[in-house]
Amino acid sequence: MTTHAHAHPINPRKWLTLFAMTGSLCMILLDTTVVGVALPAIQNDLAITPLQLQWVINAYVLVLASFVAVGGRAADAFGRVPVFLVGVILFALASVWCGLADSGAQLVAARVLQGLGAAIMQPASASLVVNSFAPGERGKAMAVYAGIPMLFLAAGPVIGGAITQYANWRWNFWLNIPIALASIALTFIARPVDVRAPKRGNDFVGAILLLTSLPLFVWGLMQGSEFGWSNPAIVGALLAGVILLPLFVWWERKHPSPLLAVNLFADPAIAIDAAILFATQFAMTGLVIYGSIYAQNVLLFDPLKAGASLLPMLAPIIIVIHFAGRLYDRVGVRKPALIGTFLCVIGMAVQATAASLANYPLLATGMFVLGTGIGFVMSPVNTDSMSRVAPAQRGQVSGLVQTLRQIGGSLGVAVVGSAILLSHESAIEKRVEQTLPQEQRAPARELLQQASKGNRVAIDELAANAPLQIIEREVLANSVAIGWWICTATLAGAFIAATRLRSMPHPFKPHGAHKPSV
Repeated sequence: MTTHAHAHPINPRKWLTLFAMTGSLCMILLDTTVVGVALPAIQNDLAITPLQLQWVINAYVLVLASFVAVGGRAADAFGRVPVFLVGVILFALASVWCGLADSGAQLVAARVLQGLGAAIMQPASASLVVNSFAPGERGKAMAVYAGIPMLFLAAGPVIGGAITQYANWRWNFWLNIPIALASIALTFIARPVDVRAPKRGNDFVGAILLLTSLPLFVWGLMQGSEFGWSNPAIVGALLAGVILLPLFVWWERKHPSPLLAVNLFADPAIAIDAAILFATQFAMTGLVIYGSIYAQNVLLFDPLKAGASLLPMLAPIIIVIHFAGRLYDRVGVRKPALIGTFLCVIGMAVQATAASLANYPLLATGMFVLGTGIGFVMSPVNTDSMSRVAPAQRGQVSGLVQTLRQIGGSLGVAVVGSAILLSHESAIEKRVEQTLPQEQRAPARELLQQASKGNRVAIDELAANAPLQIIEREVLANSVAIGWWICTATLAGAFIAATRLRSMPHPFKPHGAHKPSV
């Protein structure tokens, strides 16, 4: 069912459309958390390095961040239904390949395609939900569209842990296939309303700048720990990112039909909203990924217990997010943003302290505080950013803010991962010197280095060496703590930004009807 932007017929099969679109978002969010708990099993099975293990996560997040704006423009140009179907099919095929991968390189390549499929289908699915419901029903529909996938996000570590422990890590990817098939079938049955947006000019230069600058910068951050920070390729990639990213912003500000409406950051409140979401995604992604590894390699939890160990952070988000939305309706964004970012800082600092102590009860306490804080931040800040512009601009604000949020997740994996790897390498050297006799140091260093590079013989030999395992766990615990202190500092920046945020006179009063908000 296709129509033009000025007409808004309501689809009689709107609830089938909602279920189809909700299923697609469930896959996207589930793949954010379900894979993290399987990382140690993937590393043991495919004998891949810790850096490749980071790429298993960041290949997906980085491509999603880089291409989601392009996916939104493609949906406008070619129709949301066909673009959505292409995205779901690509995601499903990539999930099959992930499950069949027999090397780290294959798995990373398949994750790239998964991220591309997610970036294509996500903007189209949200638009199809909005277009299928009357204005008075859209809030309820979007609550279902966003709320049910959040349950999958929270349950992802437990689902992934159970699958990894009782079946095989590959089924974490194959789990997407029935969901994808159901979404495709429901889409054909429901025939969603496909409102064609007015034609806009192309922004090929902006797309090229975004799709080169961000991947190059993140690649340089992640590979620097392996190639060396003075390596010409690393220096070149980082410089390219530093130069091309501001060039992209400059180009978008002057383009009549930009890929991302960065000119909206002229409103300081929108810029602060985006910065807060960037910081929270930075910290949450780094915690979910490395929290799963920490639980299994330091606390020695099995995969199921490791997945369940993250629930103290994820469960409060589901509960608090609804309370925070009602609080926003009453008092605006400033109070929930300040409460949320403050709790995030405290919760992350507690976890960083607990990580070096290998103390799970203290770790769980920090997770609970952090999750409560994120619950206070997510809904009010998201809603506030879109409430500050006219309805016609809300799609542009959403695309801009969500892109920056995804970039935060990608940089979280890259920065936290690089810090952990660098501190781990130097701390292993120091710890070996402190604890082992002279004649044992060189063989121990070689064994630990080879095991970290995925050498199967070294991994098996390390598994039989209890003293070196203790050293490895102690060093990893301290290295993860360093990564989480970086997350704490990032969240502290979000709290400082929130202190400059001012609520509108009324949360739903359009931008322009009030004095500057900051």
